[in-house]
Amino acid sequence: MKSGFCLSILAAAVATMLSGCGSNAELCQKNFQAGNYGDALKYCSADTKNQESRYTEALINIDAMIPLSDQTRGLAVMSELAASGDHRAILKLARVYSRGAGSIGQDPDKALEYYRQDVAHWDPESLLEYAALAIGRNRASEVLPVLEELVTAGNNAARKQLGMYFVMKKNPTEQDYLRAIDLLKPVAEEGDAEAPYTLGWIYRFQEFVRDPVLAEKYFCMAAEKGNHLAADMMLTISREKYQENNTPETRANFRKWIRINADYGAHNAENLMGLDYLTGFIGNDIEINEEEGLKWLIRSVDGENVNGMYYLAKYYLHRYQTPEYFRKAAILLREAALRGQNDASRDLGEYLVQGRLSFSENEAESQETREENRRLGYYFLDKASQAGDYKASERLGALLISGKYGVSEPEEGVKILELAMRQGSRVAPCILYEVYRDGMGSIAQNHRKAVSYLYTAVEAGNTEAALYLATLKENGRMGVARDTNAALNLLRDACKVNEPRACYRLGEHYLRAREPDYAKAYDYFTRAASRGMPEAYNTLGNLSYEGKLAPDSENQSNIQAAMKYYAQAAEKKYPEAMENMARLYEDGRMFREAYRWYMAAESCGARNSRGESLLQKLSSDERDGVQDGVQEFLKTNGCTAETGSTDKVNEVSSLVSRTADAAPGSEVRLYDRKGNKGFK
Repeated sequence: MKSGFCLSILAAAVATMLSGCGSNAELCQKNFQAGNYGDALKYCSADTKNQESRYTEALINIDAMIPLSDQTRGLAVMSELAASGDHRAILKLARVYSRGAGSIGQDPDKALEYYRQDVAHWDPESLLEYAALAIGRNRASEVLPVLEELVTAGNNAARKQLGMYFVMKKNPTEQDYLRAIDLLKPVAEEGDAEAPYTLGWIYRFQEFVRDPVLAEKYFCMAAEKGNHLAADMMLTISREKYQENNTPETRANFRKWIRINADYGAHNAENLMGLDYLTGFIGNDIEINEEEGLKWLIRSVDGENVNGMYYLAKYYLHRYQTPEYFRKAAILLREAALRGQNDASRDLGEYLVQGRLSFSENEAESQETREENRRLGYYFLDKASQAGDYKASERLGALLISGKYGVSEPEEGVKILELAMRQGSRVAPCILYEVYRDGMGSIAQNHRKAVSYLYTAVEAGNTEAALYLATLKENGRMGVARDTNAALNLLRDACKVNEPRACYRLGEHYLRAREPDYAKAYDYFTRAASRGMPEAYNTLGNLSYEGKLAPDSENQSNIQAAMKYYAQAAEKKYPEAMENMARLYEDGRMFREAYRWYMAAESCGARNSRGESLLQKLSSDERDGVQDGVQEFLKTNGCTAETGSTDKVNEVSSLVSRTADAAPGSEVRLYDRKGNKGFK
């Protein structure tokens, strides 16, 4: 009796406690919201008649990330709820089948079916998901009316999706692009990053609405919202403007977009940043900073940028004249070359063939190592040549014809030079002209072939070929009929496109005529001089000295006018002009200046030591005064191993040898402003 009474009291207490904690439905939701999924499942499954509890149970079970979940049961319950018209269950199943979840695989067709069932509920978010999936499955026709209704209701996300559809659809028409522009402009103005990028793309690449100003406006708008693709397009646009018109404004804008892209981690921009700091290649309004330049260049290499590898290798070769850095450069060039960087492949091939680089850590290389390096060199040159690099084809063809570096295959060299011609080389036909003009190795002399290649080179715009052909026509050689007028026309055409040697020869023609035309001679010599030809300055000096040219002003004598021209040639290390200056000083009994310029001429390659002859004419006291300070003078005005001397261009020098022996990478020439040589 007593025992039964106690049990009754205990049962009543338990009932009261449970009643205080709430119903199963309440406990289901409380535990679910608290993340206590095990307890939530217990209470939810106990409340089978409550739709909210059943949905929560299905939601927990369908989630593969919850350890206690049972996806099979969750899917069954969710499907049952969806069949009863529960909007939440229909949308959940649409999303689950659209993306896949755990053991439930993607099923786009099922997902679309559930999205269709939910259209009547008119939830913009789910409608946009439905539209994206349908468009992705090439079933756009069933959702375009939905998107149009959303657009009419003012939904900007729908405007964007519909606008992007018209751009990305297969074979869009002009009307599609115009509709896309109409849809995307308001979205862009609202601050979206993708819409203005798409508008920029349309205005840049679609000819019927092409508008560079609007393209730049929208790309800039998108880039400022963080769109990296737009920032890259702004880098391209700023580069184009800089290349078209190099001004402080275009340089600043180019650098701005390089910096933005580099800060985003774009490795090509990092490479450009590095090059600019190291060389100032964009313009001289930046302070050279090797530390900063190397930092950015190395970042680009760490990002596996092949251009960064190439230029870092060139920097090492220029900056550090040690075997360690030569080897580092070789490894970088090899890596870039193997990744398809043609400049690296060409340069590495040339370095290895000429024996300038090695991968070996041993300075005392064996003959086998040198031969292996040379073999690799030819491999990399051929790799660049086959990839379409006409410069590599020029070098490889010339090397095989010359046979200087261990491999002599003239017939193969001719084939590769013909390949270079097809690749766009204007030098290759000139080399072939020389090969057949002289006959080289197993290639027999053939003047008819030589002249045909020469005409090809001239037609391709090679001004050196025009000089050769003009010479043949002037003299009637190699089966070419003598035709002075045709020769002059060739020279005039070459002079018009800034070939100084052609301008110089025209000057000589009018100077040597039966009745010299000094005005025309002066005009052509001046053109040649303005294009950097020191020989032309020297000739102008001679004409001034001889009184055949009038001085620039009434107050200037012929000697002063001559001295001005000689000095301009001397600045370019032209030894004959230096000697002419020295003679004028000697005639004026200014022996110290005369001696200095004679010695400068000698340092630049003058053959006769006229300085010593001058000393013999002087007393011992005069001699001591004359020789003071000569070494300091030569540091500035003479020639060193670095500055070299300026020689006359010799048309008959071997173009084959010049091409085969050219410094690797000589097409790339960047200079810093410290007076140092730049990358070559």
